[in-house]
Amino acid sequence: MNRKDIDQQSKKDFSKKVNEQAGRTSIREVDKTQYMTEDQKQSWNNSGYILIPNFVNKKFCDDMNNEVREIIKSIIPEDSAFSHAYAGEGHIAIREMKPSDNAKTIEDEISKLFRIHSKGIFNSFIKNEKLVNLLEDILGPDIDCFLSQFIFKNPGAWGQPWHQDSSYFPFDKEPQVAAWLATSEATLENGCLVVLPGSHQEHLHEHLPDERKGSNYGYTEIKDHDFSHETPMTLNTGDLLLFHSFLMHKSFDNKSNSRRTAMVYHFAETGTSFGEVDSPTNEWISIRGRGLNA
Repeated sequence: MNRKDIDQQSKKDFSKKVNEQAGRTSIREVDKTQYMTEDQKQSWNNSGYILIPNFVNKKFCDDMNNEVREIIKSIIPEDSAFSHAYAGEGHIAIREMKPSDNAKTIEDEISKLFRIHSKGIFNSFIKNEKLVNLLEDILGPDIDCFLSQFIFKNPGAWGQPWHQDSSYFPFDKEPQVAAWLATSEATLENGCLVVLPGSHQEHLHEHLPDERKGSNYGYTEIKDHDFSHETPMTLNTGDLLLFHSFLMHKSFDNKSNSRRTAMVYHFAETGTSFGEVDSPTNEWISIRGRGLNA
């Protein structure tokens, strides 16, 4: 299957699947807290996210970036034929549909690497006590990490359109929480994340196919909304953004000459049901509470 065939199939399949979730709501607010500051609580309830500067140091981020490169090299031969996805050693790598003309190595063509939170530095991060404490204030005492993805925003890569993460998660409990760790600087030029504060209080909107030719597999887009109050999240290396799964967000294109990277985790309450068939990119690991003894 070539890039064009995959692109067309993604627009049909993902839009149909995603819109089975349209109309869902999540009105759960943080009330009593043990670990959040009052400012963090207000930011979560009113805006749908919490920004924590300098959550980890630069060395931690460099080590994470280096480990990802080693994983990519181990599961994808340099001379491999085109494939949308590569699997190996329990990981799944997704290739860019529109790689840069300046791509020199296989990692220059990778968009995302999934299923890496069960091992090494990636697993140690989800057990960080400061992180898990904040998650407990949002999700309660029983917490699972169910998804991890390392995002490569290579030079020339397009941004992802406006979307809500819950559109990809057909779960029976809300919300889920994303932890977006900047493992490099995220700027306006290299494709930082952009959020719409307060949009987590809305229902799950219809997501239409991303009509750009060559857009990545699974990209969909919210179009029935006013995004004039968007807020770019420019981050320094080591900054952490926690955000609600109903929060509308997107990312800018990378117009710089350097790669922007981020390590993203998704968390849910233990016991969350994912429907009849779970996504192959998901891997449920308990990090606090009753799931640890299951």
